[in-house]
Amino acid sequence: MIKALLFDWGGVMSNGGRRGELDARLSQNLDISPAKAGDLLKTVWDDYAAGHIDEDELWQRVEAAYGKPITIKQRDIWNKWEHTSLLPQMDGLVERLKKAGYQVGLVSNTIPNTASEIRSHGGYDIFDFVVLSCEVKAAKPDKTIYELAMAKLSRIEPAEIVFIDDQDRCLVPAREFGMATVLAINPEQTIRDVEVLLESKAYEI
Repeated sequence: MIKALLFDWGGVMSNGGRRGELDARLSQNLDISPAKAGDLLKTVWDDYAAGHIDEDELWQRVEAAYGKPITIKQRDIWNKWEHTSLLPQMDGLVERLKKAGYQVGLVSNTIPNTASEIRSHGGYDIFDFVVLSCEVKAAKPDKTIYELAMAKLSRIEPAEIVFIDDQDRCLVPAREFGMATVLAINPEQTIRDVEVLLESKAYEI
């Protein structure tokens, strides 16, 4: 029987929030190709998303790789709420799940800038808890972040959890722990697959 569900944010709860959007903005700000911008951010992204460096160090390392100073204006690449806002369909799904008695959490690879923006607009408020990579210093698919999420689910076994993410590589550890998984492609498919899975586990929403 399923008792809890764990959702990702970007690509699941929201259509935005992916790193490629930041690559595009940096590309425009520096007048370089998107591929070059992506390479600059890629070298520091894992450390930033996992909370191992702060924004100042991020830009120091990007500047070193770029070979030129990057102005404050050029650094304005971060997501605003309109870029990563909560999808009404997914908001509705989470609310229905909670009313049906499920515990619902968020497990997201994110950066401080994006997390602050979402939190300030109440995006995280619909969840029973959130586990954010930049705050716990571990990012999917590192198994540590899954263990931290499971620790927040009192007396619930991995086999009683559904993990929803838009990247299969982030579902692999969940399956290894014994969770059921849903690969999110779009909101309609995600909602349908979650509902079918829960019905098959004999616990209706």
